[in-house]
Amino acid sequence: MQLWRMKLKAFTIHLLLSVLVISLFLLVVTQFWYPGQLFAIENVWQGLEILIPVDAILGPVLTLVLFIPGKKNLKFDLSIIALIQIGALFYGGMLIYQQRPVVLAFVIDRFETVLANEGYAADISTRNANTLFSPALSYVLPAQSAEERSHFLIEGISIKAIGERHVPIDKNIDALVKAALKPSSLKHINEHENELLKKFMQQDGSRKDLILLPVQSSTYDAAILVFNTNTIEVVQYLDISPWKKA
Repeated sequence: MQLWRMKLKAFTIHLLLSVLVISLFLLVVTQFWYPGQLFAIENVWQGLEILIPVDAILGPVLTLVLFIPGKKNLKFDLSIIALIQIGALFYGGMLIYQQRPVVLAFVIDRFETVLANEGYAADISTRNANTLFSPALSYVLPAQSAEERSHFLIEGISIKAIGERHVPIDKNIDALVKAALKPSSLKHINEHENELLKKFMQQDGSRKDLILLPVQSSTYDAAILVFNTNTIEVVQYLDISPWKKA
């Protein structure tokens, strides 16, 4: 009985430490790498479903099994467990970091995410480089002629994937205003989304400097972002589907 009390104590301590580390990691992921609705629409949780159980559960369980006071090489065993946890967190964290949105590019009528591991991301002007707290913003020049448009369509070329077509967004605010969503057009939304929209309208609906625009992730999920046309920044994200579901 004494042995099991000591095992449970070691398990509890290890579990609390693991939860603390995971919590700090999630704070960085949700607040810095994938702020706002980007965490949800990029389906980051799908990648964390394996990482978190391994780091937060498997490590403490191994400690519960292997912990025997006075056991030879106990420190070595616990060190190996810690290294496995750290390795799993580092590997999973690097994958999530490399897939983070570094740019929100306005393409035709919506913002689309550009991920850090996409080859053309490095070709986007450094003036549009992402900040610590949120992705940068850029405007993608649309086809300038019917011939150019046909060329892109025939060749299957995405204009977003051409780095030099990304230009500073502050020179193209009129295009964003033209594409802005009208709250009255969002009649397809569900009750939860309707409450979010009502809350926004009550607080900021009268402001002329705020517009609503769709934001589409690399997984084709979408939400709505609130854009300030004066400060040229994303103010907040709304968990509202911008388009009627098929």
